[in-house]
Amino acid sequence: MELATYDVAAARLASNAEPLLAETRAHLLHKQPDRARSSFLRLPDLESRCKAYLETTLRDFYAAGLFDVPVLLTFLEALPNWHWTLDGCAVLQSVSCALRAPSSGADGDALLALEARQRKFPQLPLAFFLLKLMSHLEGSARVRAESYWYAWVSPTLRAVASGQPLELTILSRTGRSEYFFGDPSKEELLYAPGEDGTFDHDRRHALCWVGDDTEHTVAPWPAEKDRTKAQWRLIPADVHADTFLVRNVHLEEYLYAADYAKYKKDRHGKTRSRVFTWRKKDDSPGQAGRWQLVALSDEERDVFALYNPYQREFLYAPTVDMMDSKRRHVLTRAAPDGASGTPAKEGGAMWCAWRITPAQQSRMERGVEAFFAKQYPAAVEQLTLALDDLPDNTEHVKCFAYRMTANLRLRRFDLVAPDFQAIQALGGDKAAIFHGLAHLWEENANYLAVMASSSPELQIQAIEIATSPENPFFMRHQLSKGDDLFVRRDFQAAIVCYREAATCTSTIASSSLEDCSVEDAETTRQRVRAYVSCAKCFFALDEIENAWQYLSIAQDITNASVEGEAAILLWKGKCRRAYKSYDEAFQLLEKAFDRAGVASAAAVSSRSSAAGVPMTAAALKKSILMEMKVVGLLRQGVYDMLLSVEENGNEDAASGDACGVHEEQESAAGKDAAKTLAQMVEIFHCPLSLELMDDPVTTPDGNTYERSMIEQHLEVNGCFDPLTRAPLSKSQLHANRALKQLMETLLSDHRLGRLLASCST
Repeated sequence: MELATYDVAAARLASNAEPLLAETRAHLLHKQPDRARSSFLRLPDLESRCKAYLETTLRDFYAAGLFDVPVLLTFLEALPNWHWTLDGCAVLQSVSCALRAPSSGADGDALLALEARQRKFPQLPLAFFLLKLMSHLEGSARVRAESYWYAWVSPTLRAVASGQPLELTILSRTGRSEYFFGDPSKEELLYAPGEDGTFDHDRRHALCWVGDDTEHTVAPWPAEKDRTKAQWRLIPADVHADTFLVRNVHLEEYLYAADYAKYKKDRHGKTRSRVFTWRKKDDSPGQAGRWQLVALSDEERDVFALYNPYQREFLYAPTVDMMDSKRRHVLTRAAPDGASGTPAKEGGAMWCAWRITPAQQSRMERGVEAFFAKQYPAAVEQLTLALDDLPDNTEHVKCFAYRMTANLRLRRFDLVAPDFQAIQALGGDKAAIFHGLAHLWEENANYLAVMASSSPELQIQAIEIATSPENPFFMRHQLSKGDDLFVRRDFQAAIVCYREAATCTSTIASSSLEDCSVEDAETTRQRVRAYVSCAKCFFALDEIENAWQYLSIAQDITNASVEGEAAILLWKGKCRRAYKSYDEAFQLLEKAFDRAGVASAAAVSSRSSAAGVPMTAAALKKSILMEMKVVGLLRQGVYDMLLSVEENGNEDAASGDACGVHEEQESAAGKDAAKTLAQMVEIFHCPLSLELMDDPVTTPDGNTYERSMIEQHLEVNGCFDPLTRAPLSKSQLHANRALKQLMETLLSDHRLGRLLASCST
């Protein structure tokens, strides 16, 4: 019966969603991203089904080439949650990756077909879009965008998007043996010789440096020569396509394929065009200076062909056409005919292959690039070296995370725990980073599951890491998910995540300790936070008994931090206040304030403490003080004052039945006063933390939040109002001075009782 009910509900949900999905697609087809966004946000159950909706909306139509890429990116950028935006990017990337993949064919027809497919699904727009997102995202969304930046965008396009210089080396030349991936022996740098290569007053030759050439080796670039002559910038000619102008760094001249002064035909009778640099710096070389990158390999992401759409020819460097003994001509020619095939000695489709790499690349970039290229030993080596270069703890965490995963893929289980413990030792709350790399942990779990099934001897080790409650990433990941759900006010779902985080055991984190029964301080702190967060959710659901129970469990945890003890006592005081046990509530709050004072003093006096600790302790003290003021007001007998006012106003009431009526009115007045008081106090609480606000700010929609909480939400979850889901940025937050002044007046001067009394007369 329950299954049938579920099926009916699912069918109803699908029937309600389909018209809106069709409407969203129609708006995108008509290049109306704002209307598409409006239709999309009306979809039912959007929070939990957003990724599936994006998949349904975008995949098939994008694969068919019906959507305009800039319109899609505008639509995705306007979504109210940055993780939704990145989910949409993932859909576009998966389609592009499948349709752009190089085929196994080596003839000219296959090469031209590959060029056409990649022109239809360019990589550059998504690369620029991710770079734009990373410039203003923070927290988990930024980390996730960065991981996509490295995973999806080749180092070549990353350098293009960042404006960095590149070096181009030819991999195979006609007449030589076929190029094999990973063989650098035949690579020759493309460079602009300057005056030595002058052709006429407008043009200079572009050449490849051969040096003292032998059959299998190429001389390195001479130390006395300026290396910038062999460095180029690929300047996007159209940000919506993979088409570029190629400009030399040293001469600032553009590379182009001449449409006249043709070079002599090759031995197959193919016409070839000369390649020059255009000497008129203030004048564009026109269409002949536009080049398209055609990716030739999935294994090596920096291997491309350079196609000139104007000439319909590919850039290459033939063996026999030497400028002199140390330099080789660079030309363009059409792809070989598919009917006749390509001679093996021409290297198949690799006759026009170039390796295009950044002239300079940090160790961190090289390490992450090696990781996504599945070159895990090189990744571990580079990431280890990068730790000395990185500027802050956030970068260190990412470095450790990628190195830990690389060691996991190499089955070096003994090196996983030290990296995880190194992340913990950095201090501060890294939940956003773990949440941003959540997809990486999911990949690890899948990888370990496959590995365990294929290698029985590794099953025990794999299960120890892959089992969710014992996964070293699990507690942080669940805490972060719970925080996200808490912000969305989905308290029931948040409780599930917090409960799983609170009850999990991190076997790897404790495996290196002498006494495995003793939990490290950071894990204990996170466990206490999970229990307190559970209690906050129950408090918001008005389940005070459950909230008290979880707080008691947290209080029984040994070695809890002083700050954690203060938070537990604060929320226990709130629970007692909800039960109107004001004396007990005040005693608990006094203890909480003492513990928060100890935490604040310890944080200030300790130079080794994490940067965020003093601020946290100070904020906790403010919250406790505000709660103490409210409880203090309640202890002063606000209700008694209201009742006495009501009695004084009815001294002349009749006896008998009139007295009964008076008692009913008195009781109603007391209930109204209690309700008024509860509403008054409620508006002083931040809806994100359920704690009294110290610096209230308001949004354009009129919602009020504690500044630190809403700013944290904008950084971690996305630029949207958590209550209305409307777009929101930090610049749109304005101090709610009226509310702050009201809070200070009522809670400091104790005028709340008199105000309520006057309202009830």
